[in-house]
Amino acid sequence: MKKILVLGAGRSSSVLISYLLDHAQEWNTTVTVGDHSIDHAALKVQDHHRGLAIKFDATDELQRKQTILQNDIVVSMLPPLLHFAVAKDCIEFKKHLVTASYVTPEMHRLNEDVKKAGLLFMYEMGLDPGIDHMSAMKVIHSIQHQGGRITSFKSGTGGLVAPESDDNPWHYKVTWNPRNVVLAGQGTAQYMEKGVKKFVPYHRLFTATEKFKINGLGKFEAYPNRDSLQYIPLYGLQNADTILRSTLRKEGYCEAWNALVQLGMTDDTYTIENASSLSYSQWLASYLPARNLPEGDKKKHRSKSVKDRTAKFFERGNKNDMIMRLEWLGLFSEEKISLDHGTPAQILQNLIEQKWMMQSGDNDMIVMRHEFGYDSEVVKETGTGEQKTEHLQKTSTLVLMGDDSVNTAMAKTVGLPMAMMVKLLLKHELFLTGIHIPVMSQVYEPVLKELEERGIAFKEELLPAGNK
Repeated sequence: MKKILVLGAGRSSSVLISYLLDHAQEWNTTVTVGDHSIDHAALKVQDHHRGLAIKFDATDELQRKQTILQNDIVVSMLPPLLHFAVAKDCIEFKKHLVTASYVTPEMHRLNEDVKKAGLLFMYEMGLDPGIDHMSAMKVIHSIQHQGGRITSFKSGTGGLVAPESDDNPWHYKVTWNPRNVVLAGQGTAQYMEKGVKKFVPYHRLFTATEKFKINGLGKFEAYPNRDSLQYIPLYGLQNADTILRSTLRKEGYCEAWNALVQLGMTDDTYTIENASSLSYSQWLASYLPARNLPEGDKKKHRSKSVKDRTAKFFERGNKNDMIMRLEWLGLFSEEKISLDHGTPAQILQNLIEQKWMMQSGDNDMIVMRHEFGYDSEVVKETGTGEQKTEHLQKTSTLVLMGDDSVNTAMAKTVGLPMAMMVKLLLKHELFLTGIHIPVMSQVYEPVLKELEERGIAFKEELLPAGNK
């Protein structure tokens, strides 16, 4: 009997754990779920006769090693900072590892050790990263096998709120880790555009957006992810002159979030003491510049509302959509901050957790969209067999709605690929060792096929030449 260990029982783990337990009898496996909260783990296991919930502390070296030693396949949904220790233990005790987290440079240095141990560590096996890799590579390989040459690749994913639950002017609610929402994009984004490397620092990131429409869902915008260039060799796109990976939001979000960035409210580098003594409007006002004005003008300036002063700072009218979004968030209110102290990012996170919380009955939505530009040799309709090169464009789009507060679109798209990867490992259908991401057909073909059977399917559209 094989033993599967799932580390982490957060909001995205429910579908993963259910899938593994549903197949445990068929596969002759057991499933142990470890979490810092035994209650969270037990809730996911639900007294299944082949499941076990345990209290697990990844920083407790002895417990971590003993737990990993007792199992055969480890699925980690722990925070990224804890993965390295888990990976080292998996190598020591010769256990396969599956996770949705990114391959860091530190992790990649373990590649030869993983190979020598005869193990497979499959990273980036969730949604984004994960399904984005697999769905993109399916189309890229298809185009290349037909003789096409990829010239441009753009990809974006958004964890959003379903249309029927979209009831605020940001058109957004928290459907994943709220801290990651606040800190998203910090650093410098880099990508390739028409053969030129582009670098977008954080303070300009949310102004470097592209806009597009999806039929029935309206207007979206995309801002660049941190590093698109690393995927050029992984995707085999060395001949492409444009490659851009991005995050998707509904129209208007980026302008308003950029206002928070420009004010300094997403900063996580210093702590505001006695924050609870401030109202949100006082907190916002502390970021507005002091004017070097005569005393009389200073008094007039201070007498203006924080809303008016903020609108003036951004050179907007006070009924502007961006200003209205800040107002809806509560930043002009006299309500006191509910944290005693915290960084600006932590205070903002606490606020959006209150304002952007998914309510009972709310559903989420995943949108993923790829754009491919490629050259293809076609035969002219002259009867001579003469060929010409035609530039074509194709889109591949996934739109998935959640079922309920447990079986969310996020939980399905993050958890199912990892669970299906476990199945491939159990059936010994892979001949891979080392650290990988799912860009190979032996992984993406069976996983995408089963996802499609479960309603997680992409719609491809070939656009007229020259269209965008």
